[in-house]
Amino acid sequence: MKVLHVISDQNIGGAGVLLCNLLRHFDASVESVVALPQGSALTARLDSMGVLCVPLLNPCDRLSAASVREVGRVIRESGAELVHANAAIAARVAGKRAGVGVLYTRHCCYPPARWWRFPPVRWLGGACNRALCDCAIATAEAAASNLHAYGIPTHKIRVVINGSDAVRAVSDEELAAVRRQYGIEASDYVIGICARLERCKGQDTFLKAAKRILEVVPNARFLIVGSGSHEGELRRTCRELGLDDRVIFTGFVRDMAPVYRLLRINVNCSRGTETSCLSLSEGMSAGVPMVASDYGGNPAMIGKSLAGFLFRTDDDAMLARVVCRIATNPSLEAQMRVAARERYEQRYTAAQMAEQVTQLYRDMLGQKNKH
Repeated sequence: MKVLHVISDQNIGGAGVLLCNLLRHFDASVESVVALPQGSALTARLDSMGVLCVPLLNPCDRLSAASVREVGRVIRESGAELVHANAAIAARVAGKRAGVGVLYTRHCCYPPARWWRFPPVRWLGGACNRALCDCAIATAEAAASNLHAYGIPTHKIRVVINGSDAVRAVSDEELAAVRRQYGIEASDYVIGICARLERCKGQDTFLKAAKRILEVVPNARFLIVGSGSHEGELRRTCRELGLDDRVIFTGFVRDMAPVYRLLRINVNCSRGTETSCLSLSEGMSAGVPMVASDYGGNPAMIGKSLAGFLFRTDDDAMLARVVCRIATNPSLEAQMRVAARERYEQRYTAAQMAEQVTQLYRDMLGQKNKH
């Protein structure tokens, strides 16, 4: 089966990493082509995987005649039987015009906007959403509820939890080199948050909690991993809290394996978008205990396991208490490390995700052939 994946990412974000994970684990029955913005940072990664990439000159996340025509041309030239869109509305329209199967992935779970409450808007928007997809993938039950709120009927929604590749092993020499790079001592207790530096990811809550944590865990060091538009404000907050010597801003990190191997606790402070967080599943594969906000899909990521604990969204005091509970209890931390690895193997591997998506493609093509 031939599938055209259309993604609007200019940089390498969660959707891009997820797409790479899928492509890496599809079996030979899936022939993939990726259309993405010209100059996207994701292109080099896809090229290294041997994936055929088609650059788009027009923004596919905006609905315009030019973008629809361009994606339509790619559909025809690639011979795609299915269009799998990621935040690319032009691809959904082009796919419907071309008469091929159309599905898209919902990676986030923002509450519906205020204007959606008006019945005429809700009716028209819901009708458009239903018309422009044959299936919608929700990356968590929270995302499924979100899709339903935007007018997608339950029978068109399929929940497929994000999967990640296991973090590779790291030698002692490589780990020592990364410690030197960041100025981290072997005796430091490293706590990290790995996410885009945007307000919805809650790094400001992480910094406020760090101030409290140091009162109990004086050897704590804090890694803020990622880049984004919120970086300047976060650095100012860090200075105001007097944390400059305890917090390290790493910027974008291409190879995350050494970072996860450094971490003793992996924190997620999301106050928006979160469904099934890849940085949490990657951390679990390395046996890193989680502490996550109770927003969106985070509670389901942890479930009833001992792989992690939740805190109330934006509650930096509660976050600090939970982190300190783990950091001051080596036996608890050891149990959580085992539980994290087990939960990853049971639920969050990229192979499991790719198998489910492949079956969904087969189901869609089977339904289409019946008609």
